[in-house]
Amino acid sequence: MATFPSTSEIARILVEVRAAFVKDLRIYLRYPSWIASEFITLPAWFVFFAIGVSSWVPKGQVTAVFGSTTAFNFFYWGFIFLIVFSTSIWGIGQSIRTEQLQGTLEQLFLAPVSRVTIIIGRFARTILTDLAIIIYTVVLLGLLSHQTVVVQNPLAMILIFVFLEVAVLGFGFVFAALTFRLKSFNVMANLAQFAVIGLCGVFFPLYILGPVRYISLAIPFTYFVDLIRFAAVGSKIPGGSTILDPALEFVLAVFLALALFVVGLGIFSVTEKKAREAGMIGSH
Repeated sequence: MATFPSTSEIARILVEVRAAFVKDLRIYLRYPSWIASEFITLPAWFVFFAIGVSSWVPKGQVTAVFGSTTAFNFFYWGFIFLIVFSTSIWGIGQSIRTEQLQGTLEQLFLAPVSRVTIIIGRFARTILTDLAIIIYTVVLLGLLSHQTVVVQNPLAMILIFVFLEVAVLGFGFVFAALTFRLKSFNVMANLAQFAVIGLCGVFFPLYILGPVRYISLAIPFTYFVDLIRFAAVGSKIPGGSTILDPALEFVLAVFLALALFVVGLGIFSVTEKKAREAGMIGSH
């Protein structure tokens, strides 16, 4: 028979997640240069990308394209998705690599809980950081330009982001499991990031990929990119509306998010158990 956690068990889990979150936040605050670089480099990437794209637009059309609120929001929300997605590979996956290099003593002293709980605590901290960077970027862009960030359906945007975070956490568990096996973390992270940028239509309409777009449709994050833009700018999306009917696509995205989380957690738990048995947790 299925068993459900009692109130005391839920309370214990919440306390452990809080301890893991506080632990990661304390470590994060030790490195002000790291914090400053995140708030400088991430918005700079967006600005440089916009300049790069504008240089490829045929002469006479730059103003028409980048003077459009729709086009601006198209690129902006792709950038926001990239920030959240990067959390899964540079945040969660890197936590395992950092533990391999630095050892386990500090995290066990500060938060003596399971490794899954420690990862969730780190993920909670990265969500907080992402939100701060997103808000800061909106304010910065508002001060530096006349463009405005548009969200036509705030409720849909919030729901999509909630399930995107669930999907990102699940993918992060898969990435963390791979980090136990493969030590070339930076190579894996860059390959995953560029693959998603190139195949999920993060910075361009999906239809321009031609036959390759059928590969894109097999990647869960493609639908989250699509739905985020739809919630932001609605039917004004360049290239048409959503890939599927919006309601159907949202249901599919929810299913994919939950499936990614369950599969990712399962893969990580099995891999971590084997790594403990083989004495490979701290090996590097």
